[in-house]
Amino acid sequence: MKVVAAGECCLDYYDGESEPRLGGITFNFALHAAQAFPDAEIHLLSTVGEDARTAFTTKLDAAGIRHDLTPAAKTPFIGIRLDNNGERSFHSYDDGGLLDWEASESQRQTIEQADLVVLTRYQEIAPLFQRLVRLPTQGKRVVDFADLSGASVSDINTIAADRDLADVCIFGIAPHEIALREHLHTLAHAHAGMFIMTLADEGAVAIKQGEIYQQPAFPVPEVVDTTGAGDCFAAHFLSQWCASDSIDDALVAGCLAASQIIQRRGAS
Repeated sequence: MKVVAAGECCLDYYDGESEPRLGGITFNFALHAAQAFPDAEIHLLSTVGEDARTAFTTKLDAAGIRHDLTPAAKTPFIGIRLDNNGERSFHSYDDGGLLDWEASESQRQTIEQADLVVLTRYQEIAPLFQRLVRLPTQGKRVVDFADLSGASVSDINTIAADRDLADVCIFGIAPHEIALREHLHTLAHAHAGMFIMTLADEGAVAIKQGEIYQQPAFPVPEVVDTTGAGDCFAAHFLSQWCASDSIDDALVAGCLAASQIIQRRGAS
């Protein structure tokens, strides 16, 4: 099986730490996928600057991940702040050269030959996502629409405008955002594939062909850092789903893996 993650590598600057950590939704997913898909080829396609190329390639090589990283003017970075409950918030984002990245011929071929293509979409990189999601592939497309907490119902149709190009759509929302959950349920019932909603300490919900699957979160003694929990969930969910075709088992695998990563600092 060939799993291709295409999108973002970035440097995570945690408040209070002097050196950045390697991060980015796509990079984090690829690292988790290397553990979750033991028999698959994992590929990472992105762009990084010379300021961090060696660090990224060294980490990817150590994890056995095949990578094709276009040179960029500089590597994107993001500021991360943790509250006393381990909940993260982002600030000080700089896309570096990410928005200028156009997939090369070799990167396009890798996407075309994939069994599973995993993409991410958030507002700051929407133009890049729109280019990537339209590249042809023989495999299934998975789109992580990232954390939508705080978005309005009226925003969702714009944010998820390309949902019909994806076989699996993943959304992160806060459990108390009932109107948002109901709207996503409505969209899910009109979608040919699968919708997944990760709901922080309430676990996750999947909807496919009108059927709803639910999995509570696994309790943890202490939440240290929620950064990257969704990326970890996605990798383990998709691995189990591809192996067994069981959505219930996939939700258990995803929620269990997410419960483990939030007990330590760092997204991967």
